[in-house]
Amino acid sequence: MGVLPESRVAGRLDKVRNLAIKSAHFIGICGAGMNPIAQSFLTLGISVSGSDQDPSKGEVLRQAGAILHGSHVASNVGTPDVVVYSSAIPADNPEMLEARRKGITLLHRSEALAGFLARKMSILVAGTHGKTSTTAFLSLILAEAGADPWSFVGGRVREFSGNLRLGNSDIAVAEADESDGSFLVLPREHAVITNIEPEHLDYWGDGDTLFNGFVDFIQGIPADGHLSVYIDDPGIQRLLSMTGATVIPCSLEDPTCTWYAGEISGNGSSSSYTLHHGGAPIGRVQVGVPGRHNIVNSLVSFALAHTLGFPVEKALNALKDFRGVDRRFTHYPSSGGWLVIDDYAHHTTEIATTMATARLLADERGGRLFAVLQPHRFSRTREFLHGFGPSLTGADEVVVMDVYAAGEAFIPGLDGKGLAKVIGDVYPGKIHIAPEIEDVKKILPPMLKKGDIVLLLGAGSVTRLANLLAPAPITPDVPVPEVS
Repeated sequence: MGVLPESRVAGRLDKVRNLAIKSAHFIGICGAGMNPIAQSFLTLGISVSGSDQDPSKGEVLRQAGAILHGSHVASNVGTPDVVVYSSAIPADNPEMLEARRKGITLLHRSEALAGFLARKMSILVAGTHGKTSTTAFLSLILAEAGADPWSFVGGRVREFSGNLRLGNSDIAVAEADESDGSFLVLPREHAVITNIEPEHLDYWGDGDTLFNGFVDFIQGIPADGHLSVYIDDPGIQRLLSMTGATVIPCSLEDPTCTWYAGEISGNGSSSSYTLHHGGAPIGRVQVGVPGRHNIVNSLVSFALAHTLGFPVEKALNALKDFRGVDRRFTHYPSSGGWLVIDDYAHHTTEIATTMATARLLADERGGRLFAVLQPHRFSRTREFLHGFGPSLTGADEVVVMDVYAAGEAFIPGLDGKGLAKVIGDVYPGKIHIAPEIEDVKKILPPMLKKGDIVLLLGAGSVTRLANLLAPAPITPDVPVPEVS
């Protein structure tokens, strides 16, 4: 656990850069993180095979020439140059064991992605919150400005019909995940960092170690690279003296900042602002999703695209029709007139931000706001326990579910009843305890009326309630979300 020593990072990068890969086998090939990498390998002329318990999700791969297997058995492996796996694959998986027995090189998913990015001008998007949306924003802006980038996003983007944009250039944009330290493995010529707060402490141990991980991240940007940042964030301010790259500062607070979002307006459905560079307005930006955080995410994206030489004036409307990444404020209208919003927010800062936006939309609709909270991981819940109550400010009523364990052992006192007590100490509204999906499905619908909003909060199984409480998503091409 903790920050990877630079020598280890460099060694792992050399490992993938020096591999002459002609064939690869993916364990769990249809997963959201594996599928895009397998697709990118196919475009390089690499022969791809893979296994997955649900191969029906791999039709695009099959059409592109991949060989898919519907179960994990040793005979699937064959004799590829590399076998790619993710953190979700256990060490005793029969295909992992077979690869080791045969002496085949094993690559973690992040190393396989690094192998692809090493062939491109790699732009990484990092930060505690907002990585997925920012990666999508930057990709759409670059595409509109004529860059035609490759894009690897951590969630489903409607415009890409998935989480991969197949590009036709030497530019690649990728979401850089700090949760397991793998963002240090990815090559980076330029980067964006949205914010830095303590998170994923089950891996990092404490906030200082996580911060040092971001220090290593920015020090991996070459001296002629660029780093676009939201300068108003305290964690970012602490970080900047430690990079040799050119910093691109962006602000919503300081009109004298190099990049500034001014004349901000918005409602519960969208946002807009005037994009300023060097004190001069460039034009009006329309963002098809609501919230101050999405103004930040788009601002840092425009700033980097412009700095890299792309005409952002042509891309001011690139985000106008954007309706969000899957599980980021995704709308599900019901036949009863209430609206279900599914959101991945699980950190208290994310919850507070999402709550503020949902409150605004509820007021516009003339309805009440019901928040359904499913905390994610016992370790995170313990760390941020006393922040949940304040983060739920604005809800008319709160439904508290049991913690989604994500494989962690139960911590006494952190069941729904214990959480409701702590939240109730600071939250003045009504609190309901509904430990499981079926409990929420039973108690919530009788309370709902036309105009109300149900906000689903969490990174676990709470997402399943979206289709149970409002079967028809607002965009027909949004599938039932997978559980993280």
